[in-house]
Order: sequence, then C-alpha cells, then structure tokens
Amino acid sequence: MTHITKGANAPVPTAPLRIAVGRHLTPGAPVVDASAMVLDATGKVRGDADIVFHGQPAHPSGAVRHVGTGEGAGQLAEWLELDLLRLEPAVQRVLIAGSCDDGTFGQVPGLYVQVTSVDGTIVTHYDITDASSETAFVLGEFYRRDAAWKFRAVGQGYESGLAGLATDFGVVVAEGGKATAPSAPVAPVAPVAPVAPVAPVAPVAPVAPVAPVAPVSLPASGPQALTGVAKTGQVPGDATAPPVQGPAVAAAPPAGPGVAVGVPGPPGAPVPMGVSGPLGAPLPGGVSVPVAASSLAGAPGVVAPAASLSWGAGLFAFEPLTYSGKGAKTITVDLPFPQDSAPVILEARVDQYHFLHVAIPGRSEDVFCTDLPEFYGRALLVPPRKGGPLKLQVRQSGRWELTVLPLTAARPIGPGTIEGSGREIFIHTGATADLKVRATDRHSGWFQLNQYRGETPDELRRPDEQLVHAWNGRRVKEKVRIPDGPVLLVIDKGRHHWEFTLEPLPLR
Repeated sequence: MTHITKGANAPVPTAPLRIAVGRHLTPGAPVVDASAMVLDATGKVRGDADIVFHGQPAHPSGAVRHVGTGEGAGQLAEWLELDLLRLEPAVQRVLIAGSCDDGTFGQVPGLYVQVTSVDGTIVTHYDITDASSETAFVLGEFYRRDAAWKFRAVGQGYESGLAGLATDFGVVVAEGGKATAPSAPVAPVAPVAPVAPVAPVAPVAPVAPVAPVAPVSLPASGPQALTGVAKTGQVPGDATAPPVQGPAVAAAPPAGPGVAVGVPGPPGAPVPMGVSGPLGAPLPGGVSVPVAASSLAGAPGVVAPAASLSWGAGLFAFEPLTYSGKGAKTITVDLPFPQDSAPVILEARVDQYHFLHVAIPGRSEDVFCTDLPEFYGRALLVPPRKGGPLKLQVRQSGRWELTVLPLTAARPIGPGTIEGSGREIFIHTGATADLKVRATDRHSGWFQLNQYRGETPDELRRPDEQLVHAWNGRRVKEKVRIPDGPVLLVIDKGRHHWEFTLEPLPLR
C-alpha cells in the first residue's frame, strides 16, 4: 500500500478500481456524501451525465458508478467504482469529491480517501488532516499521464460548499444555490473498448471462514479496505450514446499490483461494473437514497478479499465482446467456443423500451424473452456442444446492447444482504450457508432461482438443483441451504425485485 500526502501522486493499475471516501464511525459526526466528476481536457464537465453521486449513480459509459455505503472495523465509507478502460478518450481526469450538509469537514473524524483493487488490495491511501470550516472538498483525482493513469491527493476545501466546488468545474449553479450541469449535451460517447473478464458486483465479498475473534483496533498503517457495499448493479438505457461497434477486443493492459487482467483464476480478476439508477437527477443536497444494509464478512476488524476465482481455472477465457443495434437483427458471436463448453454470460441493456427477445436459432428455449426491469439483465448463454461461433436473433423495438462475458464475470455473493431486480448470476465460493430469498413482483411474473455446480465445464451447462420457484407474482419468502462453493446461483426467470441475505452456518 502507498500512503501519500497532500499534493503527492501514485500510479494506479489500468483495471477496475474501488474508491472509499471514509471516516471513523463516530455517532453524531457529519454525513459525507461522495461524488465523482468526469472532466475533459479543459478541466470541465461536459454535461450533467458527467456527475456521479448517490442520486445519479451511473455514468453513461459505465466507467464510473456510486455503489453505496459500507461499514466495519470502526469505519464508515461511501464507495465509488471506476473502470479506467471504459473512459472515453476525451476524458482526462476523474475528480473524487465530498460534501457535508450537516456540518463541516473539520468535524469529520479520520477523513480519508482510499483506492483499492477489486481483490481488496489497497493501492493508495490519503488521510485528510487539515480540514476546518469547509463544507465541500476535492479529495483527489485520477488523471492521464503518458498513456497511464495516476492518482493525486488534492485536499482542496470549499467554504462556499458544493456550489463553489461545482462552479470551478463547469457546473452551472442555479438561483438558490442548487448546482446543475450545463445545458449542453454530453459529447457523444466514443465506442467503448471491452474490458477484461470480470467477476461482480457486486459489492458484497465472499469470505473464507474465519474463527471468531475479539474486536481489534485498526493497524497503524491506516484503515483496512471495507467490504459490505450495498447497492446493486444495473444499467439504465442511454439514448444519447451511439451504438457500440462490435465485436471488438481490447488489448489486455499490464497487470497492476494484485490485479490479474484478462484471465480467470487468481484473486484480483476484475469485477463487472454494472451501474444503476436514473440519470439527470439533481446534485446531492441532503437527499438520501435508501440502501440495503450489508454487513462485513468475518469477525470485527477482519477484512477478507473478494472472491477467489480459482473455481474458473478450467473455463473458457476471452475478452468481453459488445454488440449493439436497434430493432430486429441477427448477430454472430465470433468466439472459438470449445466443445462442450460451459455457459457464458449474456448481459443485456435496452433503451426506453423494456421488452427484449434473444434466441439461438433452432433452440426451443429463449435466452431472453421478458421485460427488463431497470433496462438491464444477465442470463446464461449456453454455446453449441460442437463449439465454435454461435448466432443470436435479437428482437426489440428500440436500441439494445448485448455484452458476452466469461463465466468468471459472475457476481460474487458473500455474507450480508444484497438486492436488485430481474435476472442475475452469482458465484458463491464460501462454505455451506443459508440463503434467505425475498422477492416480489406486482406484474404477476415468474421467479426461479437455480443452482449450478459440477466438476467439469460440461456439468455447468444445466442446473444442478432448482432452489426457488414461484409463479403468478407470488411473494417469495424462503430460506434455502447453499452447499460449499464454488456454486453458481442463477435467477433464470423473473423480473421481481429481490433481496438475498447469505448467513454462514454457526461455527461448532
């Protein structure tokens, strides 16, 4: 880990990163709202979509998102995620900022910003020690330098609050102090090069079993990385973004410390960065978004890394491919699938029209044939047994985007609570646990949760067990037993809103 001081900088790996804006968990301390601003070469935002915070948690490129709040080991943090490979060439800086509506930053105990890789390795850490009467703060920034990225500890405060900070970076402050972005639209998003295979989202990190320990104090080297991020990963449609020309394969960047790029297997493989929530909401101004509480895994003071991907060592590895279009179209997924290949993940995003139909010609079962809640869904795509490329028939009234991801991009699930909507794919790599499943759908739809496990890729082509099945919009409230991992948990049917709580079995 690199501790840096105000004005210093540190290199960061060109891979998915997590940023914690944290403080000591002290009752009565001011609430810090974290945000990110995506800046062009002039140092300004290009429009309101370039501002990411809890009320607008997704950048259109998918490169930046606000993923909720986590706490543990005496720390409280708001989390952002940043995928540098998804940033358009016009973007030169990503600013990390904070604001206080019920106090000043001088009253915030132990304020810091911390950058971690997806396996929990701390990349760099900056303690803010000179805050006083400011109510808004630029904590740090990521910036391009010689085809690489660095993080700089900025530490610039604003007594004029969020309005003063926003004005400096091209945001128009309306009468009454409400900050809004310029009326000019965001420049068209350049085609986004697919990122390396990733492992999800989400936010709650599976943990190896640990023996109970007494609460411990933080190490002298600084706060540990938090887990327990609570927000789910989904992406809104973006009518302004041009279709992504696919397929295109990104060149794998050099792996940074603790980060494996482009291959399944070791801890540190990148995690998918789905995003959620409506665009165009106002800047944070005391409005809080309800976020499901998600506990830290393990004993107090013990922080575990993200899911180990050793379970995927024998799976087909490839760079994600993205295809987009409008209306009906047949596409060819030009990948050399091996014979009897395990399934892969098909991630779908649609524009203003919800319903999507995706099928493999000649098969009776569809990949997607449903409304997509929040314009987003993920399904298993089973390649032909003979291997080779496959065709997909797509039907949808508006604009759509499909991304083919390796199975190692399944979203990790660990102790705690996560929630979301629609179809999703999880990987459980821990010990036997109980899973509480809560799901509702006012549209009288079906809900089905299946378990996939096996020793060979071929065994993962079909469900091992059906865990939950409900129809006609029936409210789901069940507890099921999940065996030792690795286990895939797949919502095969349903546009329900769901909530999963994984509870490790008590130690004997």
